[in-house]
Amino acid sequence: MESSIDLQQPVLDGGIRSINFFNGRMLTARDLTREQTANRELTRRLGQAVGDGIAYGLELSKSKSNNSTPEFPLVTVEQGLAVNRQGQTLWLRDKTDVALVRKASANTAGVIFSECRPLQAGTYVAGAGVYLLTVAPAETREGRAVTSALNTGSAACNTDALVSAVQFRLIQIDPPITSAELANTRLRNLLAYKCFGVSETEGFLSDPLGRDLEPYGLLDGLRPNVLTDCDVPLGVLYWTLNDGIKFIDMWSVRRRLTHRSSGGQWSRFVDDRFLSEGEAKFLQFQEHIGAISGATAALKSIKATDHFFQLPAAGIIPLATEGTATGFDCRKFFQDQTYREPRFMEGARLQRLIRESFSYPPITLDSGEAIWLYQVRQNMQTIAEGRGNPQPCLIFSSGHMPYFGEARFDLNRYNYSNYSSVYD
Repeated sequence: MESSIDLQQPVLDGGIRSINFFNGRMLTARDLTREQTANRELTRRLGQAVGDGIAYGLELSKSKSNNSTPEFPLVTVEQGLAVNRQGQTLWLRDKTDVALVRKASANTAGVIFSECRPLQAGTYVAGAGVYLLTVAPAETREGRAVTSALNTGSAACNTDALVSAVQFRLIQIDPPITSAELANTRLRNLLAYKCFGVSETEGFLSDPLGRDLEPYGLLDGLRPNVLTDCDVPLGVLYWTLNDGIKFIDMWSVRRRLTHRSSGGQWSRFVDDRFLSEGEAKFLQFQEHIGAISGATAALKSIKATDHFFQLPAAGIIPLATEGTATGFDCRKFFQDQTYREPRFMEGARLQRLIRESFSYPPITLDSGEAIWLYQVRQNMQTIAEGRGNPQPCLIFSSGHMPYFGEARFDLNRYNYSNYSSVYD
């Protein structure tokens, strides 16, 4: 409701009301509860100012426990800290195995969900499916405390403490994923870019003055009824009854602490969300390419289009050379793509290239757009000189990004430099 006030007139609506303590005041349990509520509200507002997401830790992986089976899988969540959109901090003290199938006998009596109620039950539905694992707050009662009475022999008891804790939820997100997409070998990449909302953000550029970009992406489509402001997404997983967990992908939904939108119509250009999503695209690719590298020895025969519809604006892959047993073949991996043969770049420029890429759109592999390829001078020189046994690496970046392979004879080594020609 709008209201009109004068300058320097206090705005009391939404103010935090604390107890005014003074000598002789009669304090009751209600007064102390009000003071606790005021302190919690102050902390929550600070949490909302910091932003929602994961501060550190809370990484997901398949559990190595013998109790984990395809029908009753466990996932391991590392210790860590997160902040939800309500501004509540969610702290997991120890590494924890989480059972994705909640047993019928699971006892949730005494658990209080407060403003996060009601939450979806989060039980597994048999068959192939994509699921979102989140962490959310929970509160429960613990211990007993004696209440005062004139006759101590008949004194009653009450709860000793309220414990702020966390719970894990499993949300099925199959409706936005078709059966054909579930059967696609590039499901993991497709799912990630649905979560990033790339199709919506690309469409924004067709009408930047008139198009409202909020909301966008698969996660926004689940809010607020399925995915609540109390939840912090930890990762998505693809799970089938026969094969169990086929993959866990954290960075398609995992985000660092991200400030709330403040740019309005121009949020696409200034909001922290787009930068954190750019970081997530890079990290998601590196996690995915690492999983591919660990799952097969035949990396030299793999094309990018075997596993990816889209690539981040920049990334790093292990490179096969004559002296290495593992790595991707550059020409095979980028077969049917428009690319320039790898050029040397100084390692001093690598961090800038990667960080700049967070602001660029991803590479769509069937678009024909140019891709720049680089080898890091220090990496290749160390290998050539026989110092240690480092893995050769190949850097790629979108052709929309500035070119980092120009000749720089004032800084580069003559035998690890690039030479200009009439064809450049």
